Amino acid sequence: MLSTFLKILFRLGLDSGFMRTHYDIEGAEARARFAGTTALFAAAVSGLGFCLFWLFSPAVTRAIFDDTEGAQTLWVRLVAADLFASSFAFVPLGLLRIEEKAARFSVYALARNLANTVLKVVFLQQGFGVTGVLVADAAASALLSFGLFFELRTRARLAFDRAPLLEALRFGLPKVPHGILAQTLNLFDRRILASFVPRSEVGLYAMGGNFASAMKFPLSAFEPAWQPFVYDQAKKKEGAREIGRAATRMALVFTALATLLALLLPDALRLVIRRSEFHPAAAVVPVLVLATLFQGYFFLSSVGISIAKQARYYPIITASATALNIGLDLWLIPVYGIAAAAWATVAGYALMALMGEHFSRRLFPLPFEARRVAALLLTGVAFCLAGAGLGTSLPAIAARVFMGALFCAGTFRLALDASDRAELLMVISRSERANDRT
Repeated sequence: MLSTFLKILFRLGLDSGFMRTHYDIEGAEARARFAGTTALFAAAVSGLGFCLFWLFSPAVTRAIFDDTEGAQTLWVRLVAADLFASSFAFVPLGLLRIEEKAARFSVYALARNLANTVLKVVFLQQGFGVTGVLVADAAASALLSFGLFFELRTRARLAFDRAPLLEALRFGLPKVPHGILAQTLNLFDRRILASFVPRSEVGLYAMGGNFASAMKFPLSAFEPAWQPFVYDQAKKKEGAREIGRAATRMALVFTALATLLALLLPDALRLVIRRSEFHPAAAVVPVLVLATLFQGYFFLSSVGISIAKQARYYPIITASATALNIGLDLWLIPVYGIAAAAWATVAGYALMALMGEHFSRRLFPLPFEARRVAALLLTGVAFCLAGAGLGTSLPAIAARVFMGALFCAGTFRLALDASDRAELLMVISRSERANDRT
């Protein structure tokens, strides 16, 4: 959790601000100077943050662990070191996204994860425990940044252009409270649960959340390509129409995937976790998948805010959603337990999606076909309710697998029109070719 919040603070929203401002700069030389400026400023800010956390790590440790003895102070310092090392990576990774170098982007991401995993296994086998895990994180981030330095060197110039940097910060800084509030929405329900239900139920909720997080994979895979596409299209005459069509298509695809996962993941949990006392966690999995789907809708529907460079609306949206989520948690968790926490999360993300669409429509109207998406969503909910009523027998599991496949096939044939299908198949073909090259 400390790492999650520190990453938001260390970045100052520059990862978003760099991407957005880059598309407003004309000329290769000016863009190269902006990349160098952003990289230097990000390194300076992260370096300052690292030094401060190193100096005040005993106080931070005392606040988190109520202890300043032993390894905990080192843990805090290692978290700060990891974030400092990774601060050198987001500019070159952003440039690879802008240049649509998907294969190379994937190679760096996979190499970082592979190095991290290997180092963790080695350190854990040697008995270094949590300290070894955190050293592996920092080392993998340092290796990634070292490799990406050569990408940055060919694309950036040593410079300090104040005007575009300030423009990037104006866009990025509102993303700091937005990010903190979004993480609060993600995590605070566990703290409230711990006050009203046994710790075992908190564990069940966390386990359900781990399985439901499978829905985040397609969102994470899509995100690196989405922003460059949006900012590039926004400058074109028919850009709004193309962005709206792409957002509608992806919302339909996400809905189909969410329905499939909501049908299958509860059975996967029961099959993987054989001990029956853990099986009640399966009940919250489809609800949390729905919450993540609404998070995806927000990601798609709110792009007009970024295009119009009105990032101040983001913290307004997340503050409203977080307040609703916490209010529902405090009201309903004492009565309904983990089910209330799951549905409160759905309510928070649904409000984010609605508010994001509302502000986006005012700032940069897009022809997003919300009725099409809503019709498919309601159909998916009906499928999930019907599947949940079948029980947990082997024939019921087989029936849910069939229902999920049927829903996805029906989405492809009925919810998507001919142009949607052609575009989707072309994107899949491009992805397969990129994977082959990788």
